Parts: sequence; structure tokens; C-alpha cells
Amino acid sequence: MSGIEIRRATGLLGRRLFVDVPFRIHGGDPEWVPPLRLSVYDRLSAKHPAMAHQEVAIWVAYRHGRPVGRIGACVDSTFNEYQHVKWGWVGFFDSFDDPSVAGALFDTACGWAAALGADTCVGPACFTTNDELGLLVEGFDQPATLLTLQNPRYYEGLWVGHGWEPAMDLWAWRFQRTTTELSERQRRTLDRIQKRAKVVARGIRMDDYDAEVGRFFEVYNAAWSANWGFAPMPEPEVRHLAKQLKQIINPNWAFGLETADGTAVAVCLALPDVNQLMRGVRSGRMLPTGWYPLLTGRKKLNQARVWALGVRPDYQHLALGPLLYREIVDRLRADGVDTAEASWTLASNHRINDQLEAMGAHRSKVWRLYQRPAVGTVAQ
Repeated sequence: MSGIEIRRATGLLGRRLFVDVPFRIHGGDPEWVPPLRLSVYDRLSAKHPAMAHQEVAIWVAYRHGRPVGRIGACVDSTFNEYQHVKWGWVGFFDSFDDPSVAGALFDTACGWAAALGADTCVGPACFTTNDELGLLVEGFDQPATLLTLQNPRYYEGLWVGHGWEPAMDLWAWRFQRTTTELSERQRRTLDRIQKRAKVVARGIRMDDYDAEVGRFFEVYNAAWSANWGFAPMPEPEVRHLAKQLKQIINPNWAFGLETADGTAVAVCLALPDVNQLMRGVRSGRMLPTGWYPLLTGRKKLNQARVWALGVRPDYQHLALGPLLYREIVDRLRADGVDTAEASWTLASNHRINDQLEAMGAHRSKVWRLYQRPAVGTVAQ
């Protein structure tokens, strides 16, 4: 580790350098989709609502005075209480292909988490399952979609080589307009399911957006409540996220299934894949010219990401999942979408994965979450 120094990034200048590190490492890769710097600053801000129940620290690695990597760590008390665990999350990892740098970063993050009482570290995640997470290990030929992580192939070796073991795989499913088409037999079956369940599909009402968001996440949190690695998103975080998504949401792609009395029992949200436009904003900055492709290119987007989908537990026995898939496929097709990525699903969720495959999707990516004991050294 000769010549490597790990410094905790504090203050405005520290955060600026931390946010800039991946641009130094990946900026020359034309396939890399730059993050919007404002979004990263927002997640790291002390004013972000998640910070009410999270302890967070970030570091930058230097070799001979030059930045060569970064990492962040988080201990989330709400998540640990919900899951009855003592986890520390490790994420925002970026490094050149240098095992010494990666090892120093991992030891620092894990040591910090251990000092706060964690016994296990899990990652990569920025910072929990309510954020972007997972190390891409399959599907490098597919472009990164909105709100998903991407990384070079050599990252897997850096993680595995420093004691990280697989904890859970996350899958992406790809729908192609040319190959995704329900048969008449499938549609008749789904019509019978819908009639038996006595539900109808309804799009989001943008003129009642705040209330609609509350209804949506009430179903979503209930649907995911028993899943691996899940913790409900608290109300302030729901509102914060909803405010950001409102700028890009297509009301036709946000909908739910509800009963005759208006009770929402299943929800689905697909988002325009704005990453198609972010490829042209190489600086990650809105100013002076980054805003232009984002503002003028929206109508040209022909890809989407199915970001959230869930069925209330007391209705999951009615096979409403396929109804949501049919509805979103039809809505995206009607709006001229050529490709959609449904991501992510747990590799262990065989029911959902089988349904997606039956609808004509094929598995296109695998992100892997790793774990290792929370031991290491803390850089001051």
C-alpha cells in the first residue's frame, strides 16, 4: 500500500472532489453514463431526509497526492431495526484497477462501520436497497438505464479479491417491442383473472399527485415488506423522491389496479430512460449547456425502465402480477417504446421471474450484492 493515503471527505470541497472521482476514472469511456452531479450532492447532503436515521461517511484515496479512488459507508438504524441485523452499507465505490487502492478503501469503510456497531458489511449500495445498488457482473453489452449502477468488469475481481462473498443477485429483464407480444390465449386468461379479481387499471392523477404518491407507496411498501434486504421508505423520503420523479414521470406509465370501492391493491411505475440523454452530458453538470439535451431530447426517448411494481400481500394469491405486466407492455407499446428494462428483481423471487419470462422478457443483466465481516482500519 506504499504511497496510498485515505482521507475522509468533509465539507463542500471534500464532497466536490468525492463526486468528481468517477469522472476522472471513467470519463474516457464512451459507454459510461455520467451521473447528474446534483443528484449525487443531494444524496450526500445532510439535508437529505434519509440522514435522519443514517450515519454516513465518505473517503477519497490518494496515491502520491492524486485521487485514485473513493468509497462511502452508511449505518442505517431504521433498516437494521426492521431487518433485525447489524449491517453497514458500503457503496459509492470507484477505483482504478488497483487491488492496493481497493483494499485500503474497503478496510477503511468496514472499519468505520464496525466502530458504529455493525457486524456485517453489505454492498455495493448507495446507500441501501432504497437507492442504486449492486455490482454489475453480467450484461455489460447492455447500456445502463436510469437509476441503475454500472461498473467496469475488473470491479468484480477487486471485490472478490478482498474477502467479499455473494449475498444476493439482482436481475434485470429486457422487453423488446419486436419480440414481446401476448398471445390471444394469454390475453383471454388474463381477462378471466381480472374479472375474477374484480379490479380495474387506473393511471395516476397528476392534479392529485401528492395523494396519489401516498397511495402508491402504501401498496409498494406492503408488497415488498417480506423481501430480502427491504425496509419501508419513510414518508419524508417518499416525498423527496416523488418530487424528483415528477419532473420526468409519464402519467400513462404510472398506474395501479384498484377495486370497485377505489382501494389500490397493485401498482406499477415505468420511467423514461433519461440515461439515453445523459450520455451526451459528459460533465454531469446542468450548466452551462448540460440542460439543453435533457430539455430538448425527451420526445425522442424510445426506452423505459420499469422501476417499481408490487401487489398487496392479501391480493398476491390472485395472480395480479401478470395483469400489471400486460398493462405496462400495452401502455409502453402504444407510446412507441422499443425497449424496456424491468429492474431489478431478486434472483430468489421465482414467482416474479417466471412471470416475466412467460411475458416474453429475457434476463439481460445481473447485479450482485456482497457481504463480508465488518472489520478493518479507520482512516481519520
